[in-house]
Amino acid sequence: MIEQIEILNKLKSNFKQLDFKYIDDYHLKDINSNLFYEPYEGIDERANSIRSSAAMIYNTIGPDSITLDNIKYTKIEYERKFPVLKNRPAAQLDVSMLNENKTELVLVEAKCLEWMDKPKPLKDAYLVTENYLLKNSEVVIFFKETFKRLLSFPEKRAADDNTKILPFYQKYDAIQMNIHILGIYNFCARKEENIPKRIRLLNIVWDYDEAEEYQIEEREGKEYVAYANVTFRNLFKHLGVDFSVEYVRYSDFLNRVDWTNDVEHRNYLKRYEV
Repeated sequence: MIEQIEILNKLKSNFKQLDFKYIDDYHLKDINSNLFYEPYEGIDERANSIRSSAAMIYNTIGPDSITLDNIKYTKIEYERKFPVLKNRPAAQLDVSMLNENKTELVLVEAKCLEWMDKPKPLKDAYLVTENYLLKNSEVVIFFKETFKRLLSFPEKRAADDNTKILPFYQKYDAIQMNIHILGIYNFCARKEENIPKRIRLLNIVWDYDEAEEYQIEEREGKEYVAYANVTFRNLFKHLGVDFSVEYVRYSDFLNRVDWTNDVEHRNYLKRYEV
């Protein structure tokens, strides 16, 4: 099995070969040395890491515009928040991209090497009806059931006799994606602004086939996406929204972007091609 340290070393070597930038313990000297563009407000020192998904996706999409799947997106917003439950932090999507005629919204959850970590357990709050912002009780029950389907078994906490609920998947963070979908649904249902006719949620994941962990991540990710597209499509359709979820390899995402007028930018991203 390929160890995390091996993959990090390959990334580290690639960064050095391409940029000759200072790297110490898999972190670059400062944020600017790890970004193609000037830092956006809200990005922090964690973006110094070569495994930073925030840096990776910002380097890839940029602050102004991008043409993806032959569609140009000109309104790009990072760290966009969507409310999920009462008195709980909002779900935060890495990127929001709106096309020029404002009919299609693409939301991105980006992952670099997070697939090497275990998914976090579900917070109990998502199984309590009173915590939901939604007024429709049937929809609340529906979302609670979708969370329950992503759980496997409880585990005793070491500190006390309470339990935490563990996720079903070994590597893929399906619970986080489900929370994002709840936040997106709240956004659509509240109709506090014009809602695009089509919303796509892309889970863009840095891919490395040689790692068994990634193979598990991708298999589980595609399984969850297939489930989500069936489960949530009609729910959003009732709100007048064509909603879909997609698991996207980072390497495939690069091939779907039009780099014709941005060759320097594309060459910079070779640092991620290990």
